Amino acid sequence: MRQDDHQLARGHNGAKKSLSPKGEARRQLIVDAATRLVARNGSRGTNLAEIAAEAGVSQSGLLYHYPSKEALLNAVLDRRDEAEDAVLWQDADSGLGILDIIADNVTRWASHSHAVGMHTVLVVENLGDDGVLHPRLASRYHLTADRIGSVLAAAQDRGEIRGDVDTHLKAIEIIAFVNGLETAWLLDPEIPVAMTAKAWAAQQRFALAT
Repeated sequence: MRQDDHQLARGHNGAKKSLSPKGEARRQLIVDAATRLVARNGSRGTNLAEIAAEAGVSQSGLLYHYPSKEALLNAVLDRRDEAEDAVLWQDADSGLGILDIIADNVTRWASHSHAVGMHTVLVVENLGDDGVLHPRLASRYHLTADRIGSVLAAAQDRGEIRGDVDTHLKAIEIIAFVNGLETAWLLDPEIPVAMTAKAWAAQQRFALAT
């Protein structure tokens, strides 16, 4: 965090406040602005004053809701994770259908490009153990891998997936595919990611099925 951000945050305890509809709308504007700027410039290249200006609020108004850059970045990730969870985990026992759900989620990238870019940038910035968001991002990765692995293991128990498949390793492979496709798409938005993901899901179904 830059020195000016520390100075701006001084005097706020970060406690969650009860908000009016107007206040909640302002929080969303701030999160929207932070998502766009982090996707474009990274969190290290963006300060709270710039986010406030982008959101059309005063610096004190931003700090009323988010007393530090870390608090705001966590709010940005909260919204991204909630949106992804709403798509991926509507059915906690989707079996091989999890592949199609993941492929369908890829089709949402075009309408959520800033959120996709923001997440990738934050992951890269926090790869080291000293990254302020590293524990959260690592925990999220392991949680997602465990969830996918559990869905596949349950399907395997029902005889839907070959018995020789290591479902934990397959979950890691699935996440690696999605992350790689995401990075390629951010580099070249013309890549047909939706078609690629759907073809991948069909191939995975064929390879895994008994």
